[in-house]
Amino acid sequence: MKSLAAVAVAAATLAALATGQEAVAAPNGSAGPVITCGTPGAPGFLLTRACVEVNGNQVRFYGVAATANSGWQPQQVGFTVSGTVVGGAPIAPINPTVLVQAGATSVGSIVTTVPCGSTVTGGFSVNQWGWPPSTATVSAVVSC
Repeated sequence: MKSLAAVAVAAATLAALATGQEAVAAPNGSAGPVITCGTPGAPGFLLTRACVEVNGNQVRFYGVAATANSGWQPQQVGFTVSGTVVGGAPIAPINPTVLVQAGATSVGSIVTTVPCGSTVTGGFSVNQWGWPPSTATVSAVVSC
């Protein structure tokens, strides 16, 4: 039962970060970054969510990992962050190892420039030996 409660808490944490695939624009209509986060990956030791931040034609791919266990002890965890411009060549993924504390942790950062009107897809997954996979994806349009 504790495990189910912990998963529910972690899911609520991720839901607070972004519900579904929603975009968050800069306040007052000013030009600024728009962040879009996808739905969470499969629950495991960590819950994952892929995010894309678009600012003009600059795109940043990253992930958010949230602990799924109330008894979580801080530890180093390996991840993979990837990005693609739909119809273009894939962007080289990165494989950061990050100290994950209790709560939510932002992971990785791939920054690139893409043509206006492009659609980009980001991926974020746990890459830790012996752990169940938890892959999340997100897509966004770079409207400039």
